[in-house]
Amino acid sequence: MKNKKKVEDIPFEEYLRKLEKIVHKLEEGELSLDESVKTYEEGMNISKICLEKLNETKKKIEQLVIEGEEKYSTKPFSEKRGENTINEF
Repeated sequence: MKNKKKVEDIPFEEYLRKLEKIVHKLEEGELSLDESVKTYEEGMNISKICLEKLNETKKKIEQLVIEGEEKYSTKPFSEKRGENTINEF
C-alpha cells in the first residue's frame, strides 16, 4: 500500500510542477478523448488545490504597521502601500 501524503503536506511548487506537466500533455494533442478528459479533470483538481493554497497564504500575509512610537499592530495584506507601512526591514 502506498503511503499517501496529505494535501497540506505537499508544497505548492510540487502541485504547480504537476499542473505544468498536465498542460504540456494536453498541448501535445496525442491523448485519446477519454485520456484528455481524465487529464483535464486531474488538472482542474490540482488547480483548485493551488488556488486554495494561495488563498491560505494570502490570509497569512500581514503588514507591519506603526501606530505610534513603540506600538505595532498588524493588518490584512493589501496591494496598496499606505504611508504608515514599513517596506524594508
